[in-house]
Amino acid sequence: MTFFSDRFYYTFGPHEASLRIRSGDMLTVVCADSDNQLADGSELSIDRRQVATGSALFEGNPVAGPIYVEDAEPGDCLAVDVLDIELDRDWGRTLLAPDHGLLSTEQLVPTTDRESSVTVPRHMYRWHLDHAKNLARLENPLGGDAVEVPIRPMLGTIGVCPQQGQEVSTMLAGSHGGNMDLAVIRPGSSLLLPVYQQGGLLALGDIHAAQGHGEIVGGGIETSGKVHLRVRVLKGARIDAPRVITKDKIFAIATNGDLRRASQWAYSRLIHWLADEPFASNRWDLYQLISQVGILEVGGMVVPSNFNVAAGIQLDCLPSRSRKLLQEMKGPVNHLAK
Repeated sequence: MTFFSDRFYYTFGPHEASLRIRSGDMLTVVCADSDNQLADGSELSIDRRQVATGSALFEGNPVAGPIYVEDAEPGDCLAVDVLDIELDRDWGRTLLAPDHGLLSTEQLVPTTDRESSVTVPRHMYRWHLDHAKNLARLENPLGGDAVEVPIRPMLGTIGVCPQQGQEVSTMLAGSHGGNMDLAVIRPGSSLLLPVYQQGGLLALGDIHAAQGHGEIVGGGIETSGKVHLRVRVLKGARIDAPRVITKDKIFAIATNGDLRRASQWAYSRLIHWLADEPFASNRWDLYQLISQVGILEVGGMVVPSNFNVAAGIQLDCLPSRSRKLLQEMKGPVNHLAK
């Protein structure tokens, strides 16, 4: 089933569902890019955008949905299996602008130029996506060097209705998911999300053809595409924040305005995950084990209150019983044939 949402939202919240599905259903979700452009370069029409409710509404990171999942109730968990991300055009964009990314003008301009008129330029980089070679080529660099990077599609923004039923901007992240910008949310991964409201109200968008740790310029290679998903309800599997299971790793996710604090919470959640039932590993053994083999993936860092971190561990470092349970939780995830 292909789902082209009748409305795109700029907040996660208790919005009227655009689609209802059952646990285990597979679907293909059509996503505009973060600037509201579709595959043919046209923009989402006004009647397909979330209506402002009396306050300023930043129309960035449109998400398709919400999707109501039958039998998903508060206290359950949604397992979103990312089967494939199919980029549907041959170009992407990345904005360079003053104060748009992680680094300030002062940090970017050499000390010797501080007294001059040197400043950060405003420039929209355009990338050609060569799908045959799986490479993105920069078409309009400010310098003279040719640049190519591997295409590694990922999903920047995905989440459910927040805990208290409030509306939260799609530019932000939290326990509901949201704008995490973590490259581990890519084909072959299963994202686990807490269910706070009946049906979960899943929504997603913000596809990147590639993105490094931190998304430091303020964007990845922004593009549009189709996300192939399977959505499952894990009854009674209460979790307090998003988690990810890949083919060979698991990750617990945290968001905080302080990067050290976000890392602490992510590692803490990873330890609790493996120390609680049904895994019941010794938490002190886990603490020292993760010190030797732990992995940190850094997501979006540009919004000051929104540093996103995924703390992980290789599955082959865990006891065999834990590996088996995690694989059962993940279920079979195979890339769809294009």
